[in-house]
Amino acid sequence: MKGHGHAYHLNDTLAAVRNLGILAHVDAGKTTVTERILYATGVTYKRGEAHDGTTVTDFDPQERDRGITIFAAAVSCVWDGHRINLIDTPGHIDFSDEVERSLRVLDGAIVVFDGVAGVEPQSESVWRQADRYGVPRIALVNKLDRAGADLDAAAESIRERLHVTPLVVQLPIGREDGFTGVVDLVRMRSLIWADGQDTAREGPVPEDLGDEARRRARLLQEAVAERHALALEEFCAEAAVSAPTLAAALRDLTRTGEGVVVVCGSAYRNRGIEPLLDAVAAYLPSPLDVPPAPGPARATPPRLCSSSRRRWPTGWSPWPSRPAGGTRWPKAPWAVTR
Repeated sequence: MKGHGHAYHLNDTLAAVRNLGILAHVDAGKTTVTERILYATGVTYKRGEAHDGTTVTDFDPQERDRGITIFAAAVSCVWDGHRINLIDTPGHIDFSDEVERSLRVLDGAIVVFDGVAGVEPQSESVWRQADRYGVPRIALVNKLDRAGADLDAAAESIRERLHVTPLVVQLPIGREDGFTGVVDLVRMRSLIWADGQDTAREGPVPEDLGDEARRRARLLQEAVAERHALALEEFCAEAAVSAPTLAAALRDLTRTGEGVVVVCGSAYRNRGIEPLLDAVAAYLPSPLDVPPAPGPARATPPRLCSSSRRRWPTGWSPWPSRPAGGTRWPKAPWAVTR
């Protein structure tokens, strides 16, 4: 399995680190995605369930009783030689401050969308919060095994409501309850999860989906070429974009925010987690790719005046503003007349 820790020492550098969070509307499946990531990477030996109160990140008794995430929780795992530090954030609007303080330290994020509802109100809120902090994102359209789930409709809602270009890199195999796998449009391969199996079986693109997969791969290449110079150069010369160039271009577009890579799956049924982790390693930035966070400008304190009453000059004070209700702040020692 890719997630076994023995592979990590090969790439034990900052370039192999991913500091990311999971953002979503409440009940979109963030905590379930986190649990499946921990299970796929070998951190846990069994899959916890949010509704049973057996998940790793919902550790507080109130979270387990209510079945929702209240506090942001950090976990760590290894996948394909990459150290992934993950923060599971709350999806309820009442706990959006937990999302805000998590975004300050994230290098990237996975935004989870419901495959039936698409973009929901809190999805927009956390997306705008991530915009303020300039956090690169990839999108996971979850719950594709539910009745009414539609990857194309969810991607279109991302375009219309979040005003960003969705770059869909997968094609679902099967619909609703018949969802069994995905076609990787970058490498043109299929990943199928059989019932009772925890890992995907890789194979060629199914014959009945060949034409549709080629059409969507072409649309993906054209969308990337419109926004990336090197991909455009190769597309004009070869009438196609190779998989390595396409992957590098998708990474660049993710970092700049010109597009958002969209993958799909069903976390509850443990389908789509491995390609999600591959997308995290391939497209989200490492700490070396993220510019230093700008700090607020701090004015240099002016010199004290030379008079016998040693007070700060007018208009500048090291003390906060006076509290409401007329309460006076105590005088500082240097403001006492000698």
